[in-house]
Amino acid sequence: MKKQSTNKSGLWLGLAGSAVLLANLVFTGTAIAFQQEGEINHALGLEGSGATYGGTEFSEDGTLTDDSYAKYIEAAYKFCEQEEEEGSVLLYNKDNALPLSESERNVTAFGRGSIDPVFRSTAGGSSTNKEFQQTPVDALKGAGFNVNQVVLDAYSAAPVAEARSVSSVGEYDASIFTADVEKSYASYGDVAFVTLSRFATEGNDLAMTNAKGKRMLELDDNEKAIFKSIKDSGKFNKTVVLLNSVFALELDWLEEYDVDAVLWVGNPGFYGMPGAIRVVTGEVNPSGHTTATFAANSLSAPSAENFGLHKYDYGTKTPREAGENFVSYNEGIYVGYRYYETRYEDTVLGRGNADSKTGAKASNAGWNYADEVCFPFGYGLSYTTYDYHMDNLEYNQESDTFKATVTVSNTGSVDGKASVQLYGQSPYTEYDALNGVEKSSIQLLGYDKVDVAAGESQTVDIEVPGYFLASYDRLGAKGYILDAGDYYFAVGNGAHDALNNVMAAKYGAEVECKLTDEAGNVVTGNVEATSSWTAPNTEVDTTKYRQSRYNSEVEVTNTFDDADVNYWVDDNEKITYLSRSDWDATYPTTLETITVNDKLYNGLNMQTYEKAANAKHVSDFNLGVKLDEKIDFIDMKGVAFDDPKWDDFLSQLTLSELLINMGDSKGIKAVKAVNKPGCTIVDGPEGMNGQFKYGDRRNCTGWATLPIVGATWDHDVQTRFGQMYGEDALYASIPIAYAPGADTLRSPYSGRTSEYFSEDGVLSYYAAKNVSHGMRTKGLIGTVKHFFLNEQEAGRQGISTFANEQAIREIYMRAFEGSLAEGDSLGVMTAYNRIGVMYAAASQGIQHILRDEWKYDGYIIDDALTASAYSSAPEMLMAGNNIFCLDTARPTEIEKLIMDTDDGDLLQKVLDSNRYMYYIMLKSSMGGADASEIVVSDAAPWWQILLRVLDVVSVVLVVCAVAMYVLYTYTKVFAKENASAAAKKN
Repeated sequence: MKKQSTNKSGLWLGLAGSAVLLANLVFTGTAIAFQQEGEINHALGLEGSGATYGGTEFSEDGTLTDDSYAKYIEAAYKFCEQEEEEGSVLLYNKDNALPLSESERNVTAFGRGSIDPVFRSTAGGSSTNKEFQQTPVDALKGAGFNVNQVVLDAYSAAPVAEARSVSSVGEYDASIFTADVEKSYASYGDVAFVTLSRFATEGNDLAMTNAKGKRMLELDDNEKAIFKSIKDSGKFNKTVVLLNSVFALELDWLEEYDVDAVLWVGNPGFYGMPGAIRVVTGEVNPSGHTTATFAANSLSAPSAENFGLHKYDYGTKTPREAGENFVSYNEGIYVGYRYYETRYEDTVLGRGNADSKTGAKASNAGWNYADEVCFPFGYGLSYTTYDYHMDNLEYNQESDTFKATVTVSNTGSVDGKASVQLYGQSPYTEYDALNGVEKSSIQLLGYDKVDVAAGESQTVDIEVPGYFLASYDRLGAKGYILDAGDYYFAVGNGAHDALNNVMAAKYGAEVECKLTDEAGNVVTGNVEATSSWTAPNTEVDTTKYRQSRYNSEVEVTNTFDDADVNYWVDDNEKITYLSRSDWDATYPTTLETITVNDKLYNGLNMQTYEKAANAKHVSDFNLGVKLDEKIDFIDMKGVAFDDPKWDDFLSQLTLSELLINMGDSKGIKAVKAVNKPGCTIVDGPEGMNGQFKYGDRRNCTGWATLPIVGATWDHDVQTRFGQMYGEDALYASIPIAYAPGADTLRSPYSGRTSEYFSEDGVLSYYAAKNVSHGMRTKGLIGTVKHFFLNEQEAGRQGISTFANEQAIREIYMRAFEGSLAEGDSLGVMTAYNRIGVMYAAASQGIQHILRDEWKYDGYIIDDALTASAYSSAPEMLMAGNNIFCLDTARPTEIEKLIMDTDDGDLLQKVLDSNRYMYYIMLKSSMGGADASEIVVSDAAPWWQILLRVLDVVSVVLVVCAVAMYVLYTYTKVFAKENASAAAKKN
């Protein structure tokens, strides 16, 4: 065929190319939109297929209306402020600089954070309603302060600051402090407020060292310039620092810059800041306490030696996809305060080479607690003083619980809320040292908060599981053990104060004049705040906790031997975990690389699923059955999980219908066959990324974040947070949310610190349990995440995370145990990382812990991960994953595999998953409608029809353009026209 070149053929060629580009854009947009179906339906008000939501406490009959919404949203924003009132931590208060008097109202606000704070991380969650958000300056003005406008104008006029990021503080340049600006200080010199901010988020850890060679948690040069300008001017009576950071900043410079007070406010959410300012004015007496240790050098924790990415050495082997990196928790159980406080005790007692220079980052000579730690875990000041007395300690053998009765006396002149923190110390025995069982010198057991009027006393009972005093013996007994000997209990202002109390009671004159507080001042310890209990056993008891406390039929023994790096590596690369038996010899060094031997190489391969030889057949199951009396979704409300009626209910569904529930597109589609409505699922721990369906339809609430919730140390406030979050969900028609987060802050540099509670697994145990329970009372299924060993963002997809079983059980799993085993949570999300070398969502070990040891009967979802060589859909399903997050393709893959291979085992898992999914949905707010109110349609929503029409139109345009090009170029259809055009050209 002869080619005929004409202007119009060129035009049609160009149009064809444009049409192809347009079609690609339309198809890509359609694919993305369908993946976000739930969120789009939610935004357009299309989700639910007739389901009704109700149960609010803001109307008399629980119905949701615009009027009840108005009452709710007012209460919600007040609660945001209450979070800050009760969670802000007064760390430092020289000469009682705070609270400010009513005459101290002419102030100057310094720091980018004062006008542009870090409200929350940018991970999935709520967006702001800007007209209501509160910066520190907004809150100061709202509280009646006169704020220096000259400095504010200088910030507004200044060149754009360096971008705030995980490696840049983003503070304004020191050139802002001109002579004219500094002249304004005199008129606003009552107080210099300095707001210091740090930012990191999902996918990005805070840089331990940035391009300037600075640790991101030390003062930046531009921040130093702020304090220098304040100090050199001599115009300010007081300097007050607001720490707008969930990351524990280094604070060893307070005296150098004449700082008078430091108030940690964390990430206050969009609306909470006025609560923190009420603490400054004294309208509220501070009662928050730290949830992490503030170290003088943020790299002084032993975890710092092995945080971030470390590369496998594959040699000549082809690297496994998403298998390049690893991280090893060589510090074992010595995370956060468990390291600092244990090394402190051993230093005082002269044990285990604790005072060696090894690991000393802020000490001038050997390791010294007061040099290394600025503010301990659990620490917080008040405007009053408290005295603690432990009146009684009882052990109930039948329930295996200890009850400590504590009297708190307010010895000051201001009413306050006292935090009562109960800590314990287990004996560190010869057996422990020989068998590698590590013991923290002090560990949190439980807590409460109580109102105590000035000059008055209150008595509180704190009940805790005896199981918390057991230690996991991974090498000897391969289970929990209870050592013989004396166990000590103490209350105090944080872990360090409690430990000093224990040591005073335990060692007496041996430690006289040797105990110090965090500032290095000699203290005596309060023996009245302690008690002890002697275990009845005279030898190590290896049987008391052998059976699961949640399921007596299951033996508790090693489940994660293969999560230990020593399981995989050759002898010459085996590591030694940090041990208090010798701090100097066992302090971690950086494990830079691991040689991938054959065993490890095979272990890193996740594509290993094979149908079992004795697998069931698909024909063994009855699907799509027409029952004599149809059972609808709502008919299953209140039916026990193990009731055989579930089998009849599920038998009505075809395989394709069963798989609908297993694909998440930011929601779950309706199932017409059983009249199950569709629903929306949203992120995240800091507030939901959705909109209200009542009133002004604003964005859902952006709460003060979880470190603040933890810092309240208040079960009631934490539960109330869950309830208010649940109310948000009711008014947004959302039954399931991916929240709260419960991972442990192994490092102060963890990127998702804003989404988690604490460096301590026990504090997180209670806080996550309280929040999840609060959500459940409002019909919201909270999904606790990310289970587990997900303590960093670097390389999170596919990274091998190595830890020993004692650390896993006592630290990292315990944070989830409160809500998933002890509590009533019905949702858990696994993590991107590998547990050892096994992808978390495909871990049979995780399934064993959840379903067997903990007897958990909620649903399990993976973190949002598209197809990858390290994530195998059938392996995930067989390991108990019930629904694929943001993935509707994997259910189709499962369906094809089942039918192609006649794999009845996979089909059984599909049925099991549906039982869990239907069960939890009926426990949610979407199970609140009467059967007559639900009319489910499987028709596509209008926007999907529109997108499909656009898809077709774009294809038609491509076909037409290509056809016209071919006709003009290669045929004689337009020969006359082409000849005419050619003649005119000549």
